[in-house]
Formats: sequence, structure tokens, C-alpha cells
Amino acid sequence: MPKYSRRLGFFALLVLLLVLLLLLLARCQKPSPTNLRTSNPVSSTPEAKAASAPTDPVPGFEEKQEPATLQFAPSVNAGAMLTVTWTGPNNPKDFVTLVKPASASRDYGNYRDTRAGNPLEIKAPIEPGDWEVRYVAGVSHRVLGRAPLQVVATAATLSAPSEVIAGGTVKITWTGPNNEGDYLTLVPRVLPDGQYGNYTYTSKGSPLEVTAPIVTGDAELRYMTGQGAKVLQRVPIRIVAASVSLSAPATVTARADIPIEWTGPNHAGDYLTLVPRDLPDGQYRAYAYTTKGSPLALPAPKEAGIYEVRYMSGQGAKVLERRPIVVIPER
Repeated sequence: MPKYSRRLGFFALLVLLLVLLLLLLARCQKPSPTNLRTSNPVSSTPEAKAASAPTDPVPGFEEKQEPATLQFAPSVNAGAMLTVTWTGPNNPKDFVTLVKPASASRDYGNYRDTRAGNPLEIKAPIEPGDWEVRYVAGVSHRVLGRAPLQVVATAATLSAPSEVIAGGTVKITWTGPNNEGDYLTLVPRVLPDGQYGNYTYTSKGSPLEVTAPIVTGDAELRYMTGQGAKVLQRVPIRIVAASVSLSAPATVTARADIPIEWTGPNHAGDYLTLVPRDLPDGQYRAYAYTTKGSPLALPAPKEAGIYEVRYMSGQGAKVLERRPIVVIPER
């Protein structure tokens, strides 16, 4: 027992010393220094956004604030790239930005750090009108140089059929700025601007194809800008239901193959499925893709009952046609 007690006391003393050592180290540690700017400005809209307050410069750093110069074309198409040649102190985190003339010195829009090179390529705002190019000091946010810029509105044209089958593809001939991220989308006419449905990027050229929604009704084809999701052009399109038919025996024996003749749009992913009659739409059991042609064979289930053959759309799993089948027990 005495030896055991001495050993226990020794371990307790060792643990106490380790705890004291860890506390001493924690007090001696210093917090890591922060950067002059902890994040890049990101503009979610063409309007200038207020920048975060600059942090204090690192010890010994003196920001140079001699005047800067900016050279560029007097006008640029909305959303296009603007080439800016500049002179300036090129302090760490200095940047060139495009803002409205009345914007405060701490506001910024699309921008590039001066350390990225000379000249700089900066994306023009999507909103046309009077803008200003500024050289901004990265720490003080003092504007060291500025010059006016005219952003010119761009136009687009769309040519497409007035009607398309639900779930089908529509071929579209278009013209437009084809800026980075621009796309064509086909949406219900009531969908608010700025939102999108099935789409294809304009970078794929003209003409291009967009898949129609599976829901019928009045729709709209829109040319959307990649920056700001602005609608440059729209044309109406009517989405109509596809003609679908199913032909199959009214009664089949359990486990037997059921021959099914069908007609329909045969869009990508369309299929036939055999399900219990009370199974909610959108679900499936045994199935076969329509790409395999007509007729198709589906295996009857082993349980007797009332079933349905359904023609299902690959997009949205919508039931386009259904036909009842009674499965009877095997003999």
C-alpha cells in the first residue's frame, strides 16, 4: 500500500505540472495578425456596394497617395470587358473599380487589384448610363484618380417557333452581346424576371436548343445576362401537351410479360411503368425506356390486383397517359 500511495502521488504531481505548463504557454501566445483587407469586394448587383472599413496598416507601412491616371475607351457596351491602362502608387490592395459618379469613396463595383497587371480587364456594369472609373488606395480608400465612362445599352433578338410540345426541344436563332454567362431560358410567362428554368448558354452559338418545361401553358423565351440576370429580350411561346396513347391487354396473368404498344413524344428519359393503381403519380415499379421502341414488354407482378400502365416523362416524372390492367393469379 505505501508503494501504491507514493506512485499515485507522483502521477498526480506530474499531471498538475503539465496543466500549469499548458496555462503558461496559452498566456504567452499572441493572436495572428489580420490582413489589410480580409475579403474581396463582390458586387451582387450593378450598383456600387459599401466596402468594409479598412484595417490598420501593418507597423512601418506608409501608404503612398500620389495622383493616379486612368486611360480607357470613353464608352463600353453593358456587361462587356473594359481595358484600363493606369499609373499610380500600386500599394498593396490598391484597386481600380467602376462606380456611379455620386458614389462615396468607400463604395465599389466591379473591380481589379492593380497588382493584377497593367492594363487591367474589368467587366462593365450591366446597367447603362453614366459611370466612373476610379483608382482607389487599398488602405485609406482614398480616390487617387477618376475619369467618366459611358456604359451603352445592348440589345438582343430571338427567333423561335410560336409553339412547342411539353418536354421537347425548341431551336432558337438569336443575336446579342454574348457576354460571359449570358444564356437563353424558357420559363412560364408569369415567372418574375431574374429567375430561370431550363436554359442553354449563348456561348454555344446560334442557333441553339433549349428543352421546354413539361408543364403546358403560356411561356416565355428570354435572353438573360450572366451579370445581374437582366432580361434583354423576350418572346412568347405556347407549350402544348404531347399526344400519347397506350394499348395493352385488359387482363394478364401474374408474372407474364405484357406487350404494350405506345405512341408519344419519346423525349429523353421517357419510360413506361407498371404500378399498382393507387400508387401516387411520379413513382414507378417495373419500367422500360421508350427509346427501345414500340411495342415494349413489361413483366406483370406476382400479386394479383388492379394495376396501371403509365407513360412517364423523363423530365419531372409526369404521367402523360395511363391505362388500367387487371392482374389475375397464376393458374
